[in-house]
Formats: sequence, structure tokens, C-alpha cells
Amino acid sequence: MKTMQTGKANYRLAARLRENEFWLASDVRKAVEDEHLRAVRRAEGLRCLADRRAFAESVEWERLGDFFLRIGSRTSAVRAYRDAALACLDGDYYDHGAEMLPCRFLRLRYLRMAETAAACCGSDARLRALLADDSLFREEYLRFAPV
Repeated sequence: MKTMQTGKANYRLAARLRENEFWLASDVRKAVEDEHLRAVRRAEGLRCLADRRAFAESVEWERLGDFFLRIGSRTSAVRAYRDAALACLDGDYYDHGAEMLPCRFLRLRYLRMAETAAACCGSDARLRALLADDSLFREEYLRFAPV
């Protein structure tokens, strides 16, 4: 973080580019991240149908993942997308014959978020381990992950 003073005005460097990656100052990043997490908490506390609440929570986690991806923090993005997928499983479950499953739009969203998390990993073994160690992602991860 750099502060420059020219005349009577002070300027603070809040962001910069490094090798095509956008880097935010740590306090700015923390403030934006905290705002996203507050939005997630608000979605968790919604007083509506469980499916709508699960969808809203998943959307907020996805927005946080998008933010992390824009600033070049792939590890945090993978975690946020994983949480977005897992939020889809917090809705109601419906009888589909032999199984109880979330509603269709939450199942599809779960798959999309799992795919997004896997795509963020690329060929990075450290990031792949974030998903491969989670039993809910093991099958989806193996299907979507690049080899």
C-alpha cells in the first residue's frame, strides 16, 4: 500500500495490475469480501421457502467467487464456488421415486457450480484437492475436471 502526497491532496494506491492479474490492496479486498459475506448471511436468514433461500445463498456465494476470480485469487474462488454448490443442497427435498432429491433448478445449479469450481482448478493439483477431498464433489469433480 502506497500513499503519495502531492500538494494538499493525499492519494492511496488501492489496486494494481501484475502480469495481467488485478491486485487489490488488502484492506480494500477485505472490505469487499466482508460485504459479500454479509450478503450471504442475509440470504441465509431470508424468511421464505427453503428452495428460494438456498438459491439466494448460492447466488451470493457465486458473486463472491466471481469477485475472487477477478482479483486473481483462484483458491478463494474455488472455495466460494464450492460453497455456492453446497448451498443448493440446503433447499427442500422432494420424492422422486426411489430417492429424495432437491428440486430440479437447484440440482442444475449445483451441477453448474460444481463445474465452475472444477474449471477454476485447471491443472493445479493443490486446487483440485479442495474438491477431490469432498465426497459431494468427488463424482462431479471427476466428470468435469480437465485431465
